[in-house]
Amino acid sequence: MTQATILVAPRADDNCLIQVVDALTHRGIAAEAGVLDGRPPIEDALAACVQREAERIAVLPFLFREDEQVFRRLRQRVQRFHDDHANTEIHVAPAVGFDARLVEIAQDYIDQTVSGLHNDAGAPLMTVDGCLPGPMVFTYADLRRVSDQIEDVGHVIPGRRGSAVSVADLLRGAGVSAGARHAVFHSADDGYYARVSLATAVEHGILVYRIGDHPLPERMGGPLRLFVPETDDRCANVKNVVRIELVR
Repeated sequence: MTQATILVAPRADDNCLIQVVDALTHRGIAAEAGVLDGRPPIEDALAACVQREAERIAVLPFLFREDEQVFRRLRQRVQRFHDDHANTEIHVAPAVGFDARLVEIAQDYIDQTVSGLHNDAGAPLMTVDGCLPGPMVFTYADLRRVSDQIEDVGHVIPGRRGSAVSVADLLRGAGVSAGARHAVFHSADDGYYARVSLATAVEHGILVYRIGDHPLPERMGGPLRLFVPETDDRCANVKNVVRIELVR
């Protein structure tokens, strides 16, 4: 499905909006600019996305203050446009405030919004197989149900973002064979994998799978990203993990 993104500023004099849209475009992200009170109006940006045959549009309120009346006006105008284009899915995201990291924040919001549009909580994200009675398939909903969530991995790995589950909790009750000695973490990235001793993986390994209430974007290593703190092994940081194979 074709995805389009619109950044909306409250006024036409918010020059930062155009700068951020240009920066995102240079990064290969399809983005349009719209203005609530001025030009180009939000309707023109929506129409441009429809003309490009976008089937899903993410509308990101940008540099808005906490003013519910303004948000309501934006949502009403988007809804009126949507009433005339019912075949296009349009999602209005929470507002992005002002910060020195404007481009990075916008990128994160785009990733999270797109993940929210595409995410099916029941879709398989990762498989665990090998020295088990049978393969185990985990969905996003399954991971959310793991009892001991690591809500902020920054407390475990300074400088990192996201929420995670431990490898130990993931494998608890799985019936791992006594002969299993290693865990092989397979990435979706061109067949890359890392082989870690099972004891180390169980003792230290964590799998980051979400940012807040959104799935971890692929750009940040999603659907799951392995970290094994307390080790010096550079291979113990694997992005885009889709399979864990338990081997002898």
